Amino acid sequence: MEEAPVAVVPEQRSYRWVAAPLLAFAIVSLTAGLLAKHDPRAKGYFKLFFSDTFHMKAAFATAVVVLACLQLFTAAWIFRKLPWSKPAWVNPVHRWSGRLAFVLTLPVAYHCIFKLGFRSPSGRVLAHSLLGCLVYGAFASKVTIVRLHRFPRLVLPLAGGVLFAVLVGVWYTSAVWLYGQNTSAPAWHTSVVVVPGNPDPINGKEVFKASCGSCHTLSDAGTSGQIGPNLDQARPDYETVRAKVESGGGGMPSFSGRLTPQQIRDVAAYVATEAG
Repeated sequence: MEEAPVAVVPEQRSYRWVAAPLLAFAIVSLTAGLLAKHDPRAKGYFKLFFSDTFHMKAAFATAVVVLACLQLFTAAWIFRKLPWSKPAWVNPVHRWSGRLAFVLTLPVAYHCIFKLGFRSPSGRVLAHSLLGCLVYGAFASKVTIVRLHRFPRLVLPLAGGVLFAVLVGVWYTSAVWLYGQNTSAPAWHTSVVVVPGNPDPINGKEVFKASCGSCHTLSDAGTSGQIGPNLDQARPDYETVRAKVESGGGGMPSFSGRLTPQQIRDVAAYVATEAG
């Protein structure tokens, strides 16, 4: 009488194999950082049906975090951590929600890596830049673990948790911050331009070209940035520009720590007198 064949259970990999996903994490994160090492570029932005590029990025980042929460929920279901029996649709939903989340990150990554670049004008922006580089490293690490199989039991949940935490960090330092800003539209010019007597618009032009031209279009300065509003069309008044440069808001960072009060007054006077 023949004996029934004995199923062979594949041997679990040793912890030394964790070096593979760690290496993928390091290589991909470093590559993203090196590609982003450039000054902000003026052309090539898009906003789809959103009001501007920043709000498009924020909306996509929010959608990715929602899908990541769905991934976390379905993963707990797959690994029998929930009190209900697992229906057949859970695995496909887990896979396709992850794929959709990855696709939605691409427009965000395109602008962050290839257009805006790695920036550090404030602690928030620096944290966002660092976390943005780590997102794809964490994703590559998780994919490596899934594809190689047979890692120790805790490795995959830990990698998934790191990826989720990084995504939330990116979202918090971008979308949450943006939605908390005052996004009211800039004031329009009246027929008379009111500018206090002490600013120097000539110096303001140089300040604008150095600090603002990569984001804004202003024909007098020869700039064609597409990130922020077209100033030739908006034609904001002196006080609107001064307050916006000083305090930021609506996707624009505050320049109070990068420009002196006199430089802020100079650039506000320049924009108020030359826009349009």
